[in-house]
Amino acid sequence: MAAAVSRMHGIVRWLGIAFALQLLAILLLGSVGAWQLRLADLYPCTAMGLVAWLLLARATWARPGSPWNSWLGTLQFATCWTVFPLFKGIRQGFIQHTADASLLAADRALWGGASLPEHAMAWQSPLLSEICSAGYFLFYFIVLVPAVAYSFRRRGAEARAFFAGLMLMYLAGFVGYLAVPAGGPFIAFPDVFPYPPAGGPMTAFLSRIVDAGVTGMDVFPSLHAGIGTYVLGFLYISGRRAWAGVLLPVVAVLVVATVYLLYHYGIDVACGLALAALVLAFVRRYRKEIA
Repeated sequence: MAAAVSRMHGIVRWLGIAFALQLLAILLLGSVGAWQLRLADLYPCTAMGLVAWLLLARATWARPGSPWNSWLGTLQFATCWTVFPLFKGIRQGFIQHTADASLLAADRALWGGASLPEHAMAWQSPLLSEICSAGYFLFYFIVLVPAVAYSFRRRGAEARAFFAGLMLMYLAGFVGYLAVPAGGPFIAFPDVFPYPPAGGPMTAFLSRIVDAGVTGMDVFPSLHAGIGTYVLGFLYISGRRAWAGVLLPVVAVLVVATVYLLYHYGIDVACGLALAALVLAFVRRYRKEIA
């Protein structure tokens, strides 16, 4: 058992180093792109991202069990969210062509000639738009609430397992963003996917938030669907079945909303869900071995 624990610790530690280096690359490339194009809205992300990354580096290379290392998961999450907007600088500064056409073609082949968001357009209604917009917005609480809660219990095995899985979700997801940059249906094909769908105040509110945060390359895989599913699955495998039951319909709406609101292709969501399943399988084993 000791050898297994040591091996799992080693795997997670090296993946954490890879994640820190990945975030550094995003920080540097995004900052250069923002500077070259004078994207002033990204300047604060550069400054805050640098501070967050330096703290993350201190925690990543700290001795296991030290006070700094106990903050690793929290700092990974905070740095990740801080540098995320800089994908916009990478997209506009360095990427000439996106993968949207390929994703749309693959999605149409996968779903019988019409992409999943095209199928979803037939079901649009103001009420459904409001429900889906609320579900999509709740993503921020789905991930923030457990991240904050586990930060207070960061030395425990359960918290370390949660943050290890969350780190893997973002690490793999950001690889997808960089390797398959795409803006999504309503950005790449506005003539095919009129946006936003007819709705009410919640739909209008969400569309303003999304418009303000668009990076142009954060579609494949769908981390909204994937991370929402990961949090749900983690609550279940950690024995918090009642909370998982409460969260289940919210995550179901969130997954549907990613396609219904024309933010993702069906293939993005499928890959996001598959990623969550793989990460949960890894975390389940890791959690048992460090308990």
